Amino acid sequence: MATPRSQRRRQPVRSQQRRAPARQVEPPDYSRDYTYVKKDLLMIALWGGLLFVGMIAASFVF
Repeated sequence: MATPRSQRRRQPVRSQQRRAPARQVEPPDYSRDYTYVKKDLLMIALWGGLLFVGMIAASFVF
């Protein structure tokens, strides 16, 4: 059932007040907390690369 335009609720008109800008919060620095993760991922990539090269070399030998 459609209501006539005159009976609809109107949204309150907001005043054009200027608000103070929000305070800028710097994100926390986790780089020191997770240095072991970077080292572990580097070792996984290194071993994965070496094993992949070993598989390629073994496919030519055997």
